[in-house]
Amino acid sequence: QKCDSVIDCLDLSDECNEQCEKEIIGGSYLKVVTWIIGILAVTFNILTIAKNLKDLQDSKSSVEYLNKALISLIGFGDFLVGLYLLLIAITASPLYSLIYGKTYCKSQLEWLTSLECSFLGVISTIGSQISLFSMVVISLVRYRAVSSKKIPGPVTNYVIFGAICTVILIVCAATAIAFIPLLHSLEDSFVNGMYYDPEHRLFVGLPDKDMHFDVLQQYHGRIRKKKTLSWALINSMVDEMFTNQYGGLRKKKVEFYGNDGVCLFKYFVKEDDPQKLFTWLILTINFACFVVVTIAYVVINFISTKSSDQFSDGKKKKKDKNIRTMQHKISAIITTDFFCWVPFVTVCCLHTLEVVDATPWYAFFSIVILPLNSIINPLLYDNTIISFIDILVITRVQAYITRLVTTLGISRAFNAAKSNVRDFLPAIRSLGPYRQLVRMD
Repeated sequence: QKCDSVIDCLDLSDECNEQCEKEIIGGSYLKVVTWIIGILAVTFNILTIAKNLKDLQDSKSSVEYLNKALISLIGFGDFLVGLYLLLIAITASPLYSLIYGKTYCKSQLEWLTSLECSFLGVISTIGSQISLFSMVVISLVRYRAVSSKKIPGPVTNYVIFGAICTVILIVCAATAIAFIPLLHSLEDSFVNGMYYDPEHRLFVGLPDKDMHFDVLQQYHGRIRKKKTLSWALINSMVDEMFTNQYGGLRKKKVEFYGNDGVCLFKYFVKEDDPQKLFTWLILTINFACFVVVTIAYVVINFISTKSSDQFSDGKKKKKDKNIRTMQHKISAIITTDFFCWVPFVTVCCLHTLEVVDATPWYAFFSIVILPLNSIINPLLYDNTIISFIDILVITRVQAYITRLVTTLGISRAFNAAKSNVRDFLPAIRSLGPYRQLVRMD
């Protein structure tokens, strides 16, 4: 049967033809979005990392030091996600055909079992987990700073050591999540199939354990239960069928990240997937992180609002202005996290329960939904990008208006336009971080 996403022919003609030519990223829209989000994420986060690392040594308090260190770590995680998007965009471009000598559809089996695909999955997973874990820690640091009545202490060696340990712990946790599915000792839980040399016509496509059982039972005739099959046993039996006398049989594993051309963490699992428990463990952890971040910022908002009532009228007015800025920022953080994880986890549930088949949506979620925070976090957790936009865009707009009205001689229009731009600047700058939470000095 043609175009059913199941490979039936050795030459892949049933899935690679005029009716269906599979691509890594289907559609021009998604390809353009991949480039845009990738470039913005890499650029924004490089600027954020450079600025915060530069200012780290000038921190006046322990809270400010931890904030800048964690913001730099969030930037690093989001940078890796942006790098993943750029590499996927390059792979999905015509350059792929030049490198491999044929279209992705014809070489998809080689790509899904390649080290390059696993590498992309690893850096994507490490980046997203580092960013998420750092967001949790920074929300807890800010909660503790706001809820504590003590003035934050200075930056000491103990504070620096604690920050280094926190960074190492986050990076190690994210790296472990990314590499556990690739461990050889756990291949029975994460390997989804095997790719064999197409010169041998015994196996077609990427046969899983069930397909191997059917073939091996006919050949060996001594296998009684499918559950007794391990990949080590399968490899041993297959090797017996193709001895060195016939040149052996070259084969490659379909690793955890080879479930789709975008090489993302396998979030979409079904009841019979061996990696179902691991996937749902990570999804549960990530959703719990979202809940912790949300609760922390809601409490921060409540405490800050309540504390403003203790100030005199003059100071209360300034405090209320800062609180409104903080409320906008908290709302943005919670909203972006919500739209990033809640719909995604919901779709994963529906896919596991086989209510919907979300497989065709893999590219959309990996390119648009999950990387959403990678370009928004630099705007919410740091003012580097906002200041850059202020200087680069708003200042040029003012200069353009000045030249225009000077040429036309319309002084009244000039004053009105200039006033509008100035009124617009506070709204832009309000996206920057709530300084009371960052500096605490």
